Amino acid sequence: MTEILNKTAYQKNRRYMAWCALGMMLITTFAIIVSPERFVKVDSIIMMMYGSLSALVGSYFGFANKNVSKN
Repeated sequence: MTEILNKTAYQKNRRYMAWCALGMMLITTFAIIVSPERFVKVDSIIMMMYGSLSALVGSYFGFANKNVSKN
């Protein structure tokens, strides 16, 4: 495994990535609620996007808590 040179920057960038993924999911949800007829043709693509982004956020929180010791 490679060594992380700047751990604080690495963690900050991962946090930004997770927040951006959550933001994209919220914006997409809002756009679908406002204009659902425009998204009928891309339904499967949107479902795949939700699955991928939720896996990204879930893995961020899962791996972030992996090394936390249980007291």
